[in-house]
Amino acid sequence: MKRIFKIIVGAMVFGGAWAATAHADPITFGGTYTVTTSSGLSAYSDSASYLGSPFTLSPLNVGQSVTDNLFTLSASQKSAGEQSFSVAFDFTKPPPSFGANGSGTAKVNKQPLFFGFYFDYIQNQSIHFVNPLIKLNFGPNNDGELDINLLTDSFIGLQLHTVEARFTLVKDPTAVPEPGSLVLLGTGLLGLCLISRRNRRRA
Repeated sequence: MKRIFKIIVGAMVFGGAWAATAHADPITFGGTYTVTTSSGLSAYSDSASYLGSPFTLSPLNVGQSVTDNLFTLSASQKSAGEQSFSVAFDFTKPPPSFGANGSGTAKVNKQPLFFGFYFDYIQNQSIHFVNPLIKLNFGPNNDGELDINLLTDSFIGLQLHTVEARFTLVKDPTAVPEPGSLVLLGTGLLGLCLISRRNRRRA
C-alpha cells in the first residue's frame, strides 16, 4: 500500500512539472512590419505575392522555417550613390508582443540615355544587410527564440530587388504554469514531505 502511495505521489510530481513546462503545439506568429527608405530608393509590396502587413505566418514547430517576400526595392530617380533601407517588425502573436529591426544598403547608379536624361537603377549585387540575422526572444518567460534571416533576390533585366525574410522557430518558450498544474505539483511535494517526515519518526 505504501509503495503504491509513493508511486502515485511521484506521478503527481512528474505530471505537475511536465504540465508546467511542456509546449509541444505549433506556434503561430503574427503582427505588422513597416519599411523605411532613403530618398534614392522606393519600396512596394502591393500584390498577393508579398507577406503583407498585418501578417500571420504558417504555424511553426521547432526547427521549421517559412520564407516570404517582404518588399521590392527600386530606384526612385532622386539621387545616386549608396542608399539605405530598414524594416521594423512588431509581433503581437504570440503574446506578449515583441519586435525587431533590420536594415541594409543599396547602391543606385545613373545611366545616361540621351539629351541629358538618365535611367536610375540599383546596381546588381549591391544590396548589403547590416544585421541579416535577427534573433528574437519571446514568450511569457522570454526564453523562446525566433530567428529572422533577411535575404534578397535580384532580377537582372529589370534591376529590381526583392527582400525576403526567412522565419525559423529555434526554441519553444517555457509555458507559464496553470493554476491546476501548480496545485498538482504542490500536492505531490506535500505528499513527499509527509512520507519523509513519517519515515524519520519511525527511524
